[in-house]
Amino acid sequence: MARAEALVRRLPRAVLNGARRVAWALMRPPRRLRFTREGKVFIGITFGVGFAAVNTGNNLLYLVLGLLLSLVILSGVLSEIALRGLEFRRRLPRRAYAGTPALVEIEVFNQKRYAPSYSIEVEDRLDNRRTDKRCYFLKVSAGARQTAAYRRVAPVRGIERYLSLRVATRFPFGLFEKWREIEMREEQLVYPSPLRSRSERTPTVVAGEQVAREERGHGEVDGVRELADGDPVRDIHWAKTAATGKLVARERRAEGARAVRIEVANRAAEGGAEPAQRRAAMLRVEDEIRRAAGAALDALKGGASVQLVAQVAPLEGAGTLHARPSSGAADRVLAFLARLPPEPMLPEEAEAEGRRRVKPA
Repeated sequence: MARAEALVRRLPRAVLNGARRVAWALMRPPRRLRFTREGKVFIGITFGVGFAAVNTGNNLLYLVLGLLLSLVILSGVLSEIALRGLEFRRRLPRRAYAGTPALVEIEVFNQKRYAPSYSIEVEDRLDNRRTDKRCYFLKVSAGARQTAAYRRVAPVRGIERYLSLRVATRFPFGLFEKWREIEMREEQLVYPSPLRSRSERTPTVVAGEQVAREERGHGEVDGVRELADGDPVRDIHWAKTAATGKLVARERRAEGARAVRIEVANRAAEGGAEPAQRRAAMLRVEDEIRRAAGAALDALKGGASVQLVAQVAPLEGAGTLHARPSSGAADRVLAFLARLPPEPMLPEEAEAEGRRRVKPA
């Protein structure tokens, strides 16, 4: 009874919130429009001709005014046809490294049966930021698919969140730019760019032990991971499987393989440090993570097992990672390092931090 009364009390609020969402969706324009420079000149000429036609009563001026206004109406109709019936798909690169160009593909499908779409420009939006490149489609025929790609350079490691696509056109006369936003949320984990050490000595690596023979599945237990195809049943960690709801296997070190321990010094300066000190500390952390990535990849390439130990663990997950040479070991190592705190500064944030002056007390 009490639950029923509570539901009845909440019903008007739920209905009100739903009505607000519907009203906002109806009031929000599906298309947005702005004048180009040529369009401003054209509108100025149109107003001038209209003012002269009204004051003089000249039929020829009225005829010219009607022609100009018909071009404005025709521009709106044709641009709307160009934007309608388009379906988009984004293809992110399989791997992306900070500071390294990667190709992002945009595919467009024209669902219209007869009308083609002309002069379509597509721009990605990431976390309220725009990308530095765009995709341009000159003509997408009715029922056809086209694919274009742009180069994306991720400035820092970590998760990049793609929010939406901005689809715009200036067809047919270039007087106005009409666009609409298409929500298309995706995430891309950007790996740190591995930095290979030029010196023979790698300060973050502690050499492991060498054993007599190599045989899979009989070495020392290094940790746990998700069960992969081909793993023996005896390696299943039943307690972890019951706790996580997924099949978890013991990560065993192959006998005869070298074990390399890599310590990642990812502790940055404290919050009270000077801006210049914080910026320098962040750069040192990023270099340390890049060196750790290079050392780990070199060790895996040489057939060694890798243990990564971070000074500061990520918010979600452990601060250590065990990886043995396999097809997905490099991705696991780079994904672990990409998620390590602290969150790196964007270039524009670093510049703003450098320009900031500490006011005297």
